[in-house]
Amino acid sequence: MRFAIFGSGGLGGYYGARLAKAGHEVAFVARGAQLEAMRRDGLKVLSALGDIHLDKPKASDDPRELGQAECVIVAVKSWQVGEAAQAMRPLLGSETVVLPFLNGVEAADQLGAVLGPERVLGGVSKVFSLIEAPGVIRHASAGAYVELGELDGARSARTRELCETFARAGIDATMSGDIRAALWKKLVTVSSWAGLGALARSPMGELRKYPETRAMIDRAMDEGIAVGAARGHAMSADLKGELWRYYDGLPEGATASMQRDIMAGRPSELDAWNGAIVRFGAEAGIETPVHRFTFHALLPMERRARR
Repeated sequence: MRFAIFGSGGLGGYYGARLAKAGHEVAFVARGAQLEAMRRDGLKVLSALGDIHLDKPKASDDPRELGQAECVIVAVKSWQVGEAAQAMRPLLGSETVVLPFLNGVEAADQLGAVLGPERVLGGVSKVFSLIEAPGVIRHASAGAYVELGELDGARSARTRELCETFARAGIDATMSGDIRAALWKKLVTVSSWAGLGALARSPMGELRKYPETRAMIDRAMDEGIAVGAARGHAMSADLKGELWRYYDGLPEGATASMQRDIMAGRPSELDAWNGAIVRFGAEAGIETPVHRFTFHALLPMERRARR
């Protein structure tokens, strides 16, 4: 199968390398130091599941040089979706599927508005991988998991084929009958503590230890679940218990990607995480005081980073 990876950082680089090792034709859209290193030294993945070295990956910062793909995996940041949708057009043939693996719940619809909703699937990824050095991806989690599905909940041949392709490449894959609910669940998972961690300049180990911040995380979960339910997304009765078991199992020093970006003065996905819950809550007439405070308090730093 022919894949194009639009955004070849920790996530896109990891999945692209796994698919290439499994024998698929993979082209990488990359830029800057990452692209230079890939052209010079190839792409390396360091992983407990087995290291990979793609000696001469097909890579460019110009999609027109890469040809059409059967599937474009989108792995950019949420604020880059609009630009990416326009730039990826040369990668698209008449039957190309676009599969975003982004945080937040709006990327698939944003891509569909530009490229046509019939092209776009919904995707959730759970993997911890990052650029350790230009051209080198460090995969630090025990495995990698993807969930994908049609946005209308249908079970289609193309989602089944993609799930089987990921599985044969050593990536756990599930075909979802309600990918929008899965995306909302992930949004609640990350947004309930990432912004608070950025405000407190503290990792999860400290946030969960103190009753005051633990209570704020708990309230943020309530807000996200309530807004999701108002939008028609099925939330399990034990979702909060499931999330707390996950939070309590995280390493003491765990931080979220949005938190790390904000603390480093980089543009973040604040608008797609806390901001989305505030916006959708307002549309549904649901108060979201924890998310609203977090979002508004972090906005000055976000705007400064974008300047």
